[in-house]
Parts: sequence; structure tokens; C-alpha cells
Amino acid sequence: MLVFLYRSSWLTIVGVLFTGIISGLSSAALLALINSTLSNALDAKLLPWLFGGLAITVLFSGFLSHYLLNRLSAKIVCDLRIQISRLILAAPYPYLQKLGKPALLANLTEDITAIANASQLLPVVCINFAVVAGSMAYLSWLSWQLALVLGGVIVFGVLSSSLFREWPKKAVSKAREEYDVLSSDFRALTEGIRELKLHRQRSDAFMAQSLAASAENYSLYSFKGAVAFLWVNQWAQLLYYLVMGVILYAFPVWQVIDREVIGGYALVFLFMMSPLTILTTSLPVFSRSKVALQKVRQLGDRLKRQTAQADRPDKPEPCASFSGLSLQGVTHSFHREKENRNFTLGPIDLDFKPGELAFLIGGNGSGKTTLAMLLIGLYMPEQGLIRWNGEVVDERNRDDYLQNFSVIFSDFYLFDELYGVGSENNHGLIDDYLQRLHLHHKVRVENGRFSSVDLSQGQRKRLALLVAYLEDRPFYVFDEWAADQDPEFKHLFYTELLPALKVQGKTVLVISHDDRYFYLADRCIKLEEGRIVAMDKPIAIGNEVTSH
Repeated sequence: MLVFLYRSSWLTIVGVLFTGIISGLSSAALLALINSTLSNALDAKLLPWLFGGLAITVLFSGFLSHYLLNRLSAKIVCDLRIQISRLILAAPYPYLQKLGKPALLANLTEDITAIANASQLLPVVCINFAVVAGSMAYLSWLSWQLALVLGGVIVFGVLSSSLFREWPKKAVSKAREEYDVLSSDFRALTEGIRELKLHRQRSDAFMAQSLAASAENYSLYSFKGAVAFLWVNQWAQLLYYLVMGVILYAFPVWQVIDREVIGGYALVFLFMMSPLTILTTSLPVFSRSKVALQKVRQLGDRLKRQTAQADRPDKPEPCASFSGLSLQGVTHSFHREKENRNFTLGPIDLDFKPGELAFLIGGNGSGKTTLAMLLIGLYMPEQGLIRWNGEVVDERNRDDYLQNFSVIFSDFYLFDELYGVGSENNHGLIDDYLQRLHLHHKVRVENGRFSSVDLSQGQRKRLALLVAYLEDRPFYVFDEWAADQDPEFKHLFYTELLPALKVQGKTVLVISHDDRYFYLADRCIKLEEGRIVAMDKPIAIGNEVTSH
């Protein structure tokens, strides 16, 4: 932890260590002054001034040490979160799916909080270490024989305690691993609460087999770690009391020594016990921070290895004019957990041109969403090529390629602010779409922010549609957008909004089961088991839809 903080800002750490040591030594000097006052060893006229000066030094240096490190700690925590967040944004989407949301959230919250807690404790450790060192110097001045015995016991206590650190460290590591599982269960609880409420057996089984089990495991390992550190601390406390007993009762028998020296030793050692206890009880915090720091660094290293272009421009380049998109022999494979089998999409050969409205159709599990993810660049083809305006899409230009698409996923996320979308000059367009989507009485856009996103799923999807229109990208993809809409808005979407995009020269791909609107498409691309089986132009005849 000290090396990590030193690399972050060596000047601040030097200042923290220096002021912390000054505070600790001043505390020890203050104790020596009090002991000398009680034994009438100093000039009484100087004592108040010395006492006041040392007290002010202790308070000011202690405050400055805490202030400097708290400021540094806040900056480090902020920088770590921003750094990891940028790496997450830059990493390939499939790899993020593999890591999982719970693990990512645990790194951004639990681990970085543990690092912050340890860094804020560092001034306390410096001050108390200096108190112990200063007290030992004063005790050596009183009696070097007793100081030698005491120093030997302290060294023995530190070395013996370090031998037991692996036991609590293993428990802390296990607890951190179990926290990822517990976070995943909490996510399942909050996101699947409706399904759990509707099925008592499922709810009971989920609690018993998953959430309760992971909560108990996390509690067990955390408790084991705490108990292990408690034993280490108790061992140190036992050594301190043994030393006190030796000083008071055994040492005077072995060697004649002044009672005032014995009294001074007892007073100083009693004062030292609190700093020594703080030093030993800080071990769990630093042990957890070490595990957390390893976790954060491992995540950062993995994300850096996966990121082809970590440094991206703050402002993406404007979308170039679109002349064509081509998929040539593209394939993608993945394992389906529910069916316990491998699924392969492709090989896919597709071409899109500007101003085209295409429907992607097929049964559930046919690979429609996977094809859409390949098309927009979130998935990478295992074989084949994707060409945008004739240029091959690869790792070098993949991020630029992503900027050409505006997508509403079936499990979309709606931000409460129009990030990256210029809303200042689009008030008329925003008001028009809010009216057409029947959201004007529920939502307003104020300073680029929605007045509310506490809406039904269908209303939120309509609001997401507004955001997509404001993005003004050359290629639009809608994954089952109309599934949550009333018939009125379905009709509006298919017969007015989609044709309007086509008129503007936008290319639109719609994943849909609404066969009554297929006739509006320039073509319907049908998938079965990951293969394109038809690409036809549907024709509406009454209420039936045929193709040719």
C-alpha cells in the first residue's frame, strides 16, 4: 500500500510520513515531560511553555498528516474509478460479458473502498509508530537494560505475529471471492423480484440454495479472518502484559533499580500499549486492502491486454457518409448454457445500402440478436470480413465503426440525461417527437436532462427512440422495439417513424415478429439455426402477407 501511494504522489507521502513522525515523537516527548514533571526533574518555570509547545506541535502535525493523506486518498480513489471505468469502456464487449457485472461492480465499489480505508489509516500508523519509537528512546534514557528487554519482546511479538498472517490472509481472500458470488445473487434478487414473488418454490429454492448460501459463506470467511486477526492481537496483548509483569515484579529482583525509574517505565509502557494495539489491529485493514489492490490491478491488467486502443479521442469523429455495409462469410460461435450445446451463426453474407428498410425475422434462438451484435461491431467475427464503405473493419478502426450505429436493444438502458447528444438546438424536434410519442404530458427535457424516467417499459422505449433519433446515425437497429407497445404506437412506429428514417437516407434493420407489417420492408431476412434461409420482398394481400 505504501509503495502504491508513493508512486501516486511521492511528495505528499513524504509530507505525510514526516508530519506523522513529528506528531508521534512530540507525543512521546510530551509523555516524557509529564513524567519529569511528576518527578520534579525539570525547572517548573519552563514546564508550561514546553507543555504548550509540544501540545500544539502534536495537534498541528497530526492534523496536517491526516489532511495531506485524506486529500491524496480522495484523489487516488477518484482516479482509480475513472481509470477502471475508461478501461471498461474501451474493452471488447464479449470480454466484459465474460467478466460479469457483479465482478466489475465489486472492483469499482468494494475493492476501491478497501484501498481508501487503508490509505486513510496510514497517518494513524505513522503517528503511533513514531510514538512507540520516541517512547523507546525515552525508556532507553531511563534504563538501557529495561529498554533492551522491552525492545527484544516487541521484536519477538512482531516476528511471531507475522508468522500467523497467512491464516487470516487466506480467509480474507476467500471472503473477497465469495463477495463476487454474493453480488451476483443480489443482482438476481433485485432484477428477478417479480419472478420470485410469483413462484414461492422458486423463491424458497433461490434463497436456500443460492443467496443464503453465499451470504453465509461470505459471513463465515469474514468471521474467520476477523477471529484470526483477533488471535494475533491477543497474542501481542499477552506479550505486553508479560513485559509489564516482568518490569514490575521480576526485574527488581534480578537487578536493583530505582523505584522512580520503575514508575516511569510503567507509565510510559502503559501509554505505549495503545499505539502498539493500534498498530497490530490495523493489520486486517491493510490485509484487506492488499487483496483489494491485487484485484483492482488484475482487472486493470486484463482490461489493458484486451483493449486494442485504450486511448480514444474525447470527442468521436463525425460519422462519415455511408455508401454500403457488407458481411462476407461471417461466423460466430458460442455456448448455450440452457441447451448445453454450441451454437454457430453463419457463414453470413449480407449487404446493406443507404435508405434501406430490412426486417430480420426468425424463431427464438435462431441467432437474430447475435447477428445484430456482429453487424454493429460489439461481437467480432471468428471468420469472414465486415466492410464499411468498402473498408475492412478490424481492431484498428472498430471503435470508429461502432459510432455509425444507433441501437435500441431489447434489454436497453435509458440514461436520464442526453449525454453526448446536442439538445440545445433541437428543442423543436424534441417537442415534436414527445408529442407524437404521447410523452409530452409526462416528460420534459430541461438542460439536456429528462425531467423523469420513472415510466412504464413501453414509455421508456419510446423515450429511447427519441434519443436514437437525436443521435442521427446512418444505420439504425431496433431489437423487438414494438414488443412492449400498444397497437396505436406499433402502427405509428412501423408506418410513420420507420419510413421517415428511410426517407432521410438512413439504413434501418428491425428485429421483429410483427408479420402484419413485414410488407413495409424492402426485404425480410429470415434466420433458422444461425443460417439465412430466405431474403424476400413481402407483399401484403388483405390481412395476409406473402413473399416473392
